[in-house]
Amino acid sequence: MPKPFIRLAKAAMLALPLALGLAMGAAPASAKGCEDLAAGRCKVKLPGGITMAYVETGPKDGPAVLLIHGLTDNIRSWSTTMAALHRRDPGLHILAMDLRGHGQTSMPPRATCSPAPEKCFRTSDFAGDIVAFMKAKKIAKATLAGHSLGSFVVQEVALTHPELVERAVLVASSTKGVDNVALRDYVLKEPVEGSWKKALEAKGWKYPAGFYMLTPLKADPKAEDWIAKNWVVDPAADPAFLKPYVPETANVRLGTWIGASKALLATDNTERLKGFSVPVLVIWATQDSIFLEADQTWLKQSLGEAARDKGIPAFWKRYGVLPLPASGAQVSDIGHNVQWGAPDAVAADIEAFIKTGAPTSDLLHSDKPPALDHIVTEPGKAEVIKLGQPAAGN
Repeated sequence: MPKPFIRLAKAAMLALPLALGLAMGAAPASAKGCEDLAAGRCKVKLPGGITMAYVETGPKDGPAVLLIHGLTDNIRSWSTTMAALHRRDPGLHILAMDLRGHGQTSMPPRATCSPAPEKCFRTSDFAGDIVAFMKAKKIAKATLAGHSLGSFVVQEVALTHPELVERAVLVASSTKGVDNVALRDYVLKEPVEGSWKKALEAKGWKYPAGFYMLTPLKADPKAEDWIAKNWVVDPAADPAFLKPYVPETANVRLGTWIGASKALLATDNTERLKGFSVPVLVIWATQDSIFLEADQTWLKQSLGEAARDKGIPAFWKRYGVLPLPASGAQVSDIGHNVQWGAPDAVAADIEAFIKTGAPTSDLLHSDKPPALDHIVTEPGKAEVIKLGQPAAGN
């Protein structure tokens, strides 16, 4: 019988120390505070001019794990998973950072970036910051785990600097952002280049340069309503976890919304991933409304070829059992933000991948849809595919 996974209580307990630190906000933390989950963000100035905000826990000489968030997110995205992973293995040196233009990390320079923000928010730009951050923190090699946009950043670091990557974990990922319907039609087209753009142009602001340092709230004082209804949404996640996310997201600069969205929509790693040369784990949930089942087929094909040619361990694991409804919205099982709805399970898979070279075989899913406050674990029941294996009968 499935064992109840008491998600809400456990997630709240695991998240509390880091959540307290996040709530403390922008005050610069001391070196000692950088080691304490209850402290605020620390900051480091990178050679390219970006000041990167981050949190970390665990011994500095422990195996390093970097957690990289998605579009318009921040450190909070990984906070419950970070706490769970630290609890599972206090010997790991775990770091989560705000990407450029997100959270408390600085924007790239307005003078050079505002005319075409997408030229400053490419995955190569984010990856360059991660490489510089690792050098600044004297991290020679690390496990990199990225969610959504963050997974493309992990891909880029692994493809261009494989010597820095012990292994890669891609959560809610794809081979490409090109032609992604959710990103193109339900973020960039509307509201960013739709109602928000129209409202700001009516006030005399020029697109895109004049929008660069503005926030959605400048375009629409009720932007938080749209964000809460359409963007920071996950019925599998603890509502208390999501609540502070809404105002944080509403304060992400429009230069980031525009630049990162356009740059990701121009990204296609389908061929490049066939040359992937580090161990990789892909985690995907059945009600992911952004990167769909077709995206997973492409990932399996590209990384499967890499596994055969390079001899790397490559795994793909599914969370959830119920398919995405025809509406395209997550309603009854785990979705795009896997680590929001199942932080302890994602932590367990990262830990297992580090220690054994493979994820766990446990399946997490909704037991009584649409009652997503009840997620269950079925040991040994997950679909886990080892990529690059010969087809049956060959």
